[in-house]
Amino acid sequence: MTLQPGSQPAASATQDLVRFVTSATVDEVVIAQAVPAVLDTLAVTIAGGVEPGLAALQRALEPEARVGAVPSFWSDASYRADDAAMLFGMASHVLDYDDVSMLTVCHPSAPVLSALLAAVPRGQASGRDLLEAFAIGTEVLIRLGQAMGFRHYALGFHATATLGAVGAAAACARLARLDEGRTRHALAIAASMSSGLRKNFGSMVKSLHVGIAAANGLRAVRFAVAGVEGAADPVEREGFLHAFSGGETDLWPAGLTLGEPFAIVEPGFEQKRYPCCYMLHKMIEATLALGREHALALDDVATMRVEMPAGGTKPLIHPAPKSGLNGLFSAPYAVVASLADGRIDLKSFTDAAVLRSEIQARLADVTVVEVAGAAQKGSDLGSAPVTVTLGLRDGRALSRTITASPGSRQDPLTGPQLEAKWLDCLQRAEPSLAREEARALFDEGLSLAGQARIDDWLSRLRSNALRRQAA
Repeated sequence: MTLQPGSQPAASATQDLVRFVTSATVDEVVIAQAVPAVLDTLAVTIAGGVEPGLAALQRALEPEARVGAVPSFWSDASYRADDAAMLFGMASHVLDYDDVSMLTVCHPSAPVLSALLAAVPRGQASGRDLLEAFAIGTEVLIRLGQAMGFRHYALGFHATATLGAVGAAAACARLARLDEGRTRHALAIAASMSSGLRKNFGSMVKSLHVGIAAANGLRAVRFAVAGVEGAADPVEREGFLHAFSGGETDLWPAGLTLGEPFAIVEPGFEQKRYPCCYMLHKMIEATLALGREHALALDDVATMRVEMPAGGTKPLIHPAPKSGLNGLFSAPYAVVASLADGRIDLKSFTDAAVLRSEIQARLADVTVVEVAGAAQKGSDLGSAPVTVTLGLRDGRALSRTITASPGSRQDPLTGPQLEAKWLDCLQRAEPSLAREEARALFDEGLSLAGQARIDDWLSRLRSNALRRQAA
């Protein structure tokens, strides 16, 4: 189904979004791309559930014993649906290992899937239902961000959080098969629940943003079903677009279409090779390549310089990180750790790893600059080159430029790499889980579209993640 809000007056943008959510066809090509995105996001969600931030959030939430409560993946407790969505959302993003869309510099899957996992009793949804709702929600999230433009992110908003509430509401409305009227109200409610500041990057609140977005999207649908009504046109006429673009736009762009193609198909979501901010990935790739090719140790290098596109350093707000969470947004740490360890993985972003004296002593030797020019936007930023130059102690200078984003269609994770990521994530949550069992769960997940009930598979994932607590 093709919908082009810009082909009609601005007042039709909300209506076209509503019609897309309620009526768009999700074909087999879209479903095929949704499956690995869901598996990837579930893997990082389960891995993230054992982080300290999740333990803190669980202490703040009240377990729920009533029928219909949603069980946690990491404890025997169950929670109200919106609290479960908040837990799943924070867990999905706390490692910063979830997928990315550079069309609007956001993480599309995490808030949408987190809301869906808590949206309805699991036995009432098929795998196909889940995947269709997931594709609808992520499409709304991404295209709404494109409609606003990069100004939204530049103003200091965390786009995953602000857009995530609306995308999650769209997904949950589709899963619940709401009519157009209730869907419109759900989107209006979610638009007023949108929040999240980039200032909190490098803290627990950054991942909590995703939980809040997932919970608010789910609440918006519940409120709409109960009869709470919102504006008829929350997107346009000094609505969401105007407010969150800082007044830069009030119109849906004429050339921006919903669903043809779905963003999950073209250009596709970018699945992370490294568990940290995506703006670090090209410099990591370049540094690791130089280290391998020239057999370099950190002591061989005197200076390190990173050249990034204009606007590329905005999320990298911790040049002198003092925690693992800070390290997720630190260019100096990414370069120094790549040289020191010859790898970047989940072990790279613990407090102990970041605070090593030999690492801290070299952070000041890294210079990070933005190349002069107009700030890059969205997909332009994703395709812009990043150059790492290492000044060696013997006087030589070595450089490597990376243009293709790791995990993008130009340099994708292979099927075996996605499976390996799944295995590593599940074993992070439960080290005693046999790789054969984890691999069987992955293989079963690949057939998610054909599952009449998703409850059985999700229950097995939960029971495996719970082994630590049961031991």
